[in-house]
Order: sequence, then C-alpha cells, then structure tokens
Amino acid sequence: MTLVVFVLGALVVAVIAFVAIGRVVGELEVERAPAVYDLHDAAQWIGDRLPDEVTARLSYDEVAQVLGWHMDWFFEIGAASRYGQELATDAIRTDGAVAPDEAAIDAVVAQSIAENGPDAVDVLCVLDLQMQYLVAIGAVGSEADPAT
Repeated sequence: MTLVVFVLGALVVAVIAFVAIGRVVGELEVERAPAVYDLHDAAQWIGDRLPDEVTARLSYDEVAQVLGWHMDWFFEIGAASRYGQELATDAIRTDGAVAPDEAAIDAVVAQSIAENGPDAVDVLCVLDLQMQYLVAIGAVGSEADPAT
C-alpha cells in the first residue's frame, strides 16, 4: 500500500513538473532573446573596423560618444534601456520594434553638429558599423515590411 501511494505521488509530481516546464517553454518560444549592449565593447569592435581615413580623424572616445548618442536615440523611442542593460522592453521582446535608420542618422548627425563632434561622414561610418554590431549581437533583426 505504501508503495502504491509513493508511486502515485511520484507520478503526480512528474505530471506537475512536465506541465510547468511545457508552459515556460511555450512562453519563451515567442520571446526574443535579450541582447545586452556594452558601450566599451561596441566602441572597440567598431573602432577596429573603421576605414583608415576615419580612424585618422576619430579616437575611440569619439566613437563611443557617437555610439552613446545613437543609443540615447534608441532609448528615446523606447527600443532600448540604459547602457549595459537589455536592449528591449517586455513588449519589444515579444512584438518587435521598428526603428527607421534615417531618423536615427538625422538625430545623431544633428547632435554631433550641435556639440561640435565628428563630421557627418564620420558619424555615418560609425553608425553603419554600429548597425552591423547590433546585428552581430542579436539586437537587430531583419527589416520590417513597410506595407504592414
């Protein structure tokens, strides 16, 4: 009799565990993996890949400054949290987000001009590599269909 109760208890625990695990797996299946952005790592990665003409004019600190402005823009539109944290809110991790490149470029170039930062060509080079870096870390996916 004790063996039957023990086996029944073990079966109940196993069923509860399988249901709980299945529910969590189902929830995680529709959620995008969080991407964590580290400004220092991004500046190093991008600075190492900039064309020679641009590296002659920009320091790593200036690259980091441009990247910071870009990430501030992402934060302002709600597509990112502050540096070193996840690059998404809960809604973005499940639904995705749209961040038009042109608006980001305009905002960062305007900020650079306002603060006597790097010229527009250098900013464009940094931002182009920034987008490649964001794709590499999984923070950015494919382009959204403009028809939807």
